[in-house]
Amino acid sequence: MRKRRRVFCIIKRKNTDTVKKEVFDVKLSYLSYFFTYETHIPDGIGFALFGPWHLLWLSVIFAICVRYVWIYKKGDERKKRRMDGLTACSLVVWIVVRAIYIAVIHEAFLYELPFHLCSMAGILCAVHCLTKWKWLGQVLYTICLPGTVLALLFPNWNFYPVIHFITLEGFLFHMGIVLYVAGKLASHEIRPDFAKLWQVVLFLTAVVIPIYWFDKRYDVNYMFVNWPSAGSPLVWLADRLGNPGYLTGYAALVFLCMLLMDAGYLIVAGRKN
Repeated sequence: MRKRRRVFCIIKRKNTDTVKKEVFDVKLSYLSYFFTYETHIPDGIGFALFGPWHLLWLSVIFAICVRYVWIYKKGDERKKRRMDGLTACSLVVWIVVRAIYIAVIHEAFLYELPFHLCSMAGILCAVHCLTKWKWLGQVLYTICLPGTVLALLFPNWNFYPVIHFITLEGFLFHMGIVLYVAGKLASHEIRPDFAKLWQVVLFLTAVVIPIYWFDKRYDVNYMFVNWPSAGSPLVWLADRLGNPGYLTGYAALVFLCMLLMDAGYLIVAGRKN
């Protein structure tokens, strides 16, 4: 009986090892698609939302953010300026590198312009690093930070393999935005204020209206105002309100998010004081 059990365990272990090897081989085979653009990516080789690989990325990003803020708070002003500069510069570098990638593989720039909120956030972080404009800090915290976190939770690049240039660029770029804003919050250089919320609304209005026209004119989907991003909560809104009806719910959610972000900051700051 013991011998049979031992043989069964050996067979089971071999089967498990075989499955693991096959999975590993499949992941390695994805390397052949490392620089392949979405128009040539086969179906079914992406990573699942909140699957093991997605959760691993989120865990690593969370750990890096915690460590970054801890180092930032401990540093002197010179070190903080250096960390700000490196983080903001890395965001611009990622945008340039992605543009070079698109140029090299001869894909259309029409779909790769920095008109998404997160792409703009990378540029805005660099501008804020140079100017220290308070209204821009409010925009980065109230709109760009939650938008970036949502992009990490519901990435619209998950149809790419987990081992792919766009996957790496997507996660690392969005992580950089979180790092920059978190550092500025930790140093109190960004101080959200309900009285300044109108500045964020004005910024969004000035940005969204021309982008909506651009989306309709060229059948693209920057800022997801032409159709909802697959797998995001906007799909639920579109199912109930239709398109463009979901935009009213979208706008309401954005405004609610702005209120909650500022309220959350005031509550946390009040407790610390």
